[in-house]
Amino acid sequence: MLEIFIELTDQLFWKGYAQELARSNPAVFQFEFNEFINTYGL
Repeated sequence: MLEIFIELTDQLFWKGYAQELARSNPAVFQFEFNEFINTYGL
């Protein structure tokens, strides 16, 4: 799921967005990833 989340955010914003967000603001990255899982997860 993490790979899909990263690919999606890179397409929505810019390549490297997810990695930059994870590095600069890990709490927001985790929140967004959790929202993604809750919405589209298994």
